[in-house]
Amino acid sequence: MMETLVTFLLTGSLIQGVLCGFSINLPNRVEALKGSCVFIPCTFDIDQQYEHLLTDSAKRKWFKGNILQFDSSSPNTGLLKGEIFGTATQKNCSTRFDNVNQSHDGSYYFRLEASGNLQYNYKERLYTQVEISVLGSSPKPTLRVFKDQQEVMETVEVMEGSSVSLRCSTKIFCPSRPPSLTWSSSLNENITGRQYQNQTELISDLNFTVSHRHHGVTFTCSATHQLQKKITTQESRVLRVQYAPKNTSVRINPAGLVLEGRSVTLSCSSDANPAVNYTWYRDTEELLNPVQTGANLTINNTDPTHRGRYYCRAENKHGTQNTSVLLDVQFAPKISSSCSRNSVIACVCEAHGNPCPTLEWRLSGHVLANSTETSISEETLGSTGVKSVLTTRQSLTDTDVLQCFSSNTYGRASQQFQAVPSTQETSFHHPSVLLGAAVGASVMMIVCIVMLCCERRRKEKPSETRQDDTSGLILTQTAVALDDDGQFVYANNGMLSSTAPSSPESLHYSSIVFTNTEPPSGEITGIASLTSEYATVRHRPAGATDTENNTSTSETEPKKQDVTAEITDTSSPASEDMIYENTSHRYRQKEPLISADDAEKQD
Repeated sequence: MMETLVTFLLTGSLIQGVLCGFSINLPNRVEALKGSCVFIPCTFDIDQQYEHLLTDSAKRKWFKGNILQFDSSSPNTGLLKGEIFGTATQKNCSTRFDNVNQSHDGSYYFRLEASGNLQYNYKERLYTQVEISVLGSSPKPTLRVFKDQQEVMETVEVMEGSSVSLRCSTKIFCPSRPPSLTWSSSLNENITGRQYQNQTELISDLNFTVSHRHHGVTFTCSATHQLQKKITTQESRVLRVQYAPKNTSVRINPAGLVLEGRSVTLSCSSDANPAVNYTWYRDTEELLNPVQTGANLTINNTDPTHRGRYYCRAENKHGTQNTSVLLDVQFAPKISSSCSRNSVIACVCEAHGNPCPTLEWRLSGHVLANSTETSISEETLGSTGVKSVLTTRQSLTDTDVLQCFSSNTYGRASQQFQAVPSTQETSFHHPSVLLGAAVGASVMMIVCIVMLCCERRRKEKPSETRQDDTSGLILTQTAVALDDDGQFVYANNGMLSSTAPSSPESLHYSSIVFTNTEPPSGEITGIASLTSEYATVRHRPAGATDTENNTSTSETEPKKQDVTAEITDTSSPASEDMIYENTSHRYRQKEPLISADDAEKQD
């Protein structure tokens, strides 16, 4: 094997020292590692006339200057100890010197000594000598990167998906004790290269297809030389890979539940080279307005409208990648309700909160349930809403309170309705009353009504007046939001009232009932929709005249108008002037109104 290696190493060597028929093949320079061995490939030739004198007993010697360093006849007695390969008749002078040190630096020449006149020094010219250079320490291996068989400089990055070869090489100082090459990487994976050697080097190639996992990974090649003890040196390269965004993700800060009114930051991150640009979208990739860019999206003072899915788009020149996160804003219930009253009381209550709240109906503090007189149905509205419909035939007294109550983890809210006390139950929806009276009432009807009022005045006190079919409700809304720092209570009260203004003791009150006094729906939604309506009734002695009798004459244009009805009471003292009055309301009159005096004249 050694002879084959010598022949291979000498291929292409410079032919030196040609003089007549004598010649020698030597490298100009060889390197040796301190403490190791050095190998000198060498062949020689002699003149044809001396061929018969060359035998295997011929001595092959090495000199440094005029000092003998090595003699093949006694290889372990010279200044350099080692081995000379082959035989003299093979004209082989390849030699290994062991345990060299820096004192062995210098030029060496070869001498052949055979029987007779075959004595020759191969040093006639300088180029027939070999320079031995002894290194004090092991050199690092050489590590290069190849892409598509082309070497890549350190500043050049490779694309994901391309084929890459890492080539590590180290010098062979002593063929009998060659070095070894091993691979390692910061991925902590076992990797093995394909190893081979040329004339003077040991080489190991690591071939693979690049992925984004290899970006920033350090690959290390280690060379171990067999000296008196093992010496290991290393060389490393960091692989730079360009690739599209990978592993894009979004996290919510602070982590956990997002409470209404708090601030929250959505942070987007992505693995890519080069670095990515971030763009934020909401729901089905609709652009936020204004468009939000950057890795972080901060929302201050969150409310339920911020609930939804947010998308982050990471983009660089190699591609894009999207990811999303659901922002779930937690909030206390928000309640709305309404009631209407015809033959039965019908109420609708709707609440929205997160988590989804509960709903229940209470009557004077007692929870209502389905019964023969009460029907309750409930349905969910998405993931954060609930709706309940209550229908009851129970009549409400002045002290009864009907309440819709909603609660969840973060608070509670309620809305309640209470029957208006009897002293306040003379309210009407006056536009409907006046419109019906203006269209369908006649003079005789007005007179009859006035007479009825007078009769009723003598039998009832004002506080005893009750109108069950049009009873009002007091609407009270209450919401309590729970917070870490305490609770907040919000209340709103509205009342339907028709209390008459203070009047002298001599006043007589009348309760006038018109048909169609309630709106068709009968819906009561709160104080904003409740109004006070009534008419004015005047009592005068018989025969008295008043220029104001004509104040109720017809109007051709709609306007805000006081309605006055006059009653002649002959039983009253002549000086008595009784006025029953309430506020006026806007209505649209289709027929002219006729005063009581005009009605008498027509009769």
